[in-house]
Amino acid sequence: MNPDKLFDYLDGKLSPADRTALEEKLMSDPQLRREFQIAREIHRSGRDSREVIVPDDDPDEAARGGRLGRQIATAAIVLVFLNVAGGLAVITWKNQKPRTQPRHEQAVRQQLEDSLGAAGRNALPNPSLADDEINLAMPRTEWERMATSVISTAEGVGGSAIRDDRENEVIITASIPRSRAWEFRRHIVGTNGSPPPPNEGAGETATVQVRIAESAK
Repeated sequence: MNPDKLFDYLDGKLSPADRTALEEKLMSDPQLRREFQIAREIHRSGRDSREVIVPDDDPDEAARGGRLGRQIATAAIVLVFLNVAGGLAVITWKNQKPRTQPRHEQAVRQQLEDSLGAAGRNALPNPSLADDEINLAMPRTEWERMATSVISTAEGVGGSAIRDDRENEVIITASIPRSRAWEFRRHIVGTNGSPPPPNEGAGETATVQVRIAESAK
């Protein structure tokens, strides 16, 4: 090998690729390791000559070259091990990150899901199984009077009613004889005209839901 390349290695002038190639060759070539040892001695002494003469049978130089090769080989093995271990640690951390989600983040996510669920429930009307629905809009001050009147009317036509007070409305569910359902509705909303024909196949009792809400301002 050109001695200048050995001295450039000792001076730190080689590119990373050339440096790696030289180190790999040092691990496999005993003769090159002997040349490198001599070049290092010349470099350390500060002599200007870059000529490297390797004696053919120098046991000391051979031994020193062998130790250098073993040291370089050990360093390379350690470096490879560290790179592999670091890569495995990064992969493991990325795979475990979703499973180790902070509890605070999970709690916030649960609160958001609960809020969205509540908003959806409030936005949709409650399902009704009533035979008829009556919607009344009036000032909140009139709710009590109207609710009392609806319940009294239901009882007056031979039925009964239950009241459900909510934040923004009052719902009264009346169970009355089907034959008097038209009379019940007419008394509440003042409907004129003839009653509708009877619903064939229906039971004797009708369920009417009266919803009292605040009138628009």
